Amino acid sequence: DRPFQREFYSRLGKGNFNRILDVGARSYNKFCKDLINSTSVEYLQMEPNLPSDPSDLKNDGLFECYMNEVREKYPDQGSSFDLVIDFGVFGWKLVQNEFDDTKVKGYVNSVTWLLRDKGCWVLKTDQGWVPNEVEFFDKHILPYFTMKDFDN
Repeated sequence: DRPFQREFYSRLGKGNFNRILDVGARSYNKFCKDLINSTSVEYLQMEPNLPSDPSDLKNDGLFECYMNEVREKYPDQGSSFDLVIDFGVFGWKLVQNEFDDTKVKGYVNSVTWLLRDKGCWVLKTDQGWVPNEVEFFDKHILPYFTMKDFDN
């Protein structure tokens, strides 16, 4: 994943994304803001359980909440992001084990609420995160999002 992430984040400073929310703040993504390498891109993170080492947080702002709490805790942030990056949080088997249909719908609705018109949700999932990925996407993701490759 790391080579892909290095390439992915380094492209964000050259694109059409002025305001980015990255779900999760851990030591493995503390260099993402540096990789974006742009003074015009605002890079925020969402993390309900702050890391013990404050140097693991490198961003322009932090939402201390779970995705399903963002509307309540940050009501002024609706339709304010061009891009929501979700690498292995929503698509992580341990998260999905805790989610019923209501929580899944709440998560997806929160992402759509955060995004501006024509905003993009970059969702990376782990292999085997749900028993039937096609069925899951058809039911929970594709009614709200159109899958595209990142360059389009």
